[in-house]
Amino acid sequence: MKKLIIATGMIFALMPIAPCFASSLPAAEIAQKIGISIGPSFSVDWKMSNNMSIGGSFGSPIYRGLFQVGRYDVRLLYKFLEGDLSLSGLIGVAGDPVFNGDHQTSLAGLELGIALSYAFTPELTGRLNIVGGVPILSLGDNLGYLAPASGFELGYKFTSNLEGTIGANGQGDFLGLNIYF
Repeated sequence: MKKLIIATGMIFALMPIAPCFASSLPAAEIAQKIGISIGPSFSVDWKMSNNMSIGGSFGSPIYRGLFQVGRYDVRLLYKFLEGDLSLSGLIGVAGDPVFNGDHQTSLAGLELGIALSYAFTPELTGRLNIVGGVPILSLGDNLGYLAPASGFELGYKFTSNLEGTIGANGQGDFLGLNIYF
């Protein structure tokens, strides 16, 4: 067992480390990835060009009742600034549908904001997404919701294709795993 642990450590130490693109949140750096988070939620982002990506997420935050709510978003990111500090604009459609009558619900709405990231090291990146949600098609006494693409986190790149994240976002996630392709 000891030999296996040492061998695994050597493999990770010798692998090239790519720049870190945190997150289960949309990546300000524009990257292609699949994210699975503990909220639970699932996200995918597809790079359309060096400055633009399209993506989406679906989640069922435990704090609102497991599988009682299906928070989602579909978004477009456009990168304005790239470097250690990256800045992208975000626009999308988001919703928070609940059909059991116990919660406020927004079937569809607009999300609009910015995505910021800062590379502390090649492996460690911090992210802050300031994204507001405005319900358009709401049922009941809905006063609004936190947009799924909003939040903050730290991402650590274990390999060039695998990253762990810790933080909080609009999907109710606090731990995540991203696979880059």
